[in-house]
Amino acid sequence: MAAGPTATGSPASTYTAVMSGQIDIGWSSPPLGVEALEQGRIRIVARGSDVPSLQDQTVRVIVANADALAHKQDGIQRFMQAYAETVDWMYTDDAALRMYAASAKIPFEVAKRAREEFYPKNNLRPDRLSGVDQAMADAVAMKFLSIPLTKQQLDAFFQYQLPATP
Repeated sequence: MAAGPTATGSPASTYTAVMSGQIDIGWSSPPLGVEALEQGRIRIVARGSDVPSLQDQTVRVIVANADALAHKQDGIQRFMQAYAETVDWMYTDDAALRMYAASAKIPFEVAKRAREEFYPKNNLRPDRLSGVDQAMADAVAMKFLSIPLTKQQLDAFFQYQLPATP
């Protein structure tokens, strides 16, 4: 029997569909499924990072509108500084991990594995932007864009406010 895609929705609904036998394979986003993985009830067949074209592609960004960028630079600068400090804290202090585990209602060790194995700190850096050319080519191929953006358009879209040095 040939495999075919099936719309399953969110990670939670996909997990339910896999565990109830409605589908054979699904996608998820940790920490969902990490406990089942540790218990041997599920296994990882592939990761997004296994796909060469996705290995270095930025998938998360922080957005602001152009008016805010023009008129609220001080606030944005402070936000970016706080963001960078928070990410550093999340990866250096187990108190952050305990808070996350309590919020997500998962064991501390599951939270720790999710952070260390599935969310590398480098992937949360707001000053890291990569894979734009491939993403733009995909957007044109999928007809989200009619033509690639110009360098000037990209420069207007992607502005990183460097945190002030203390």
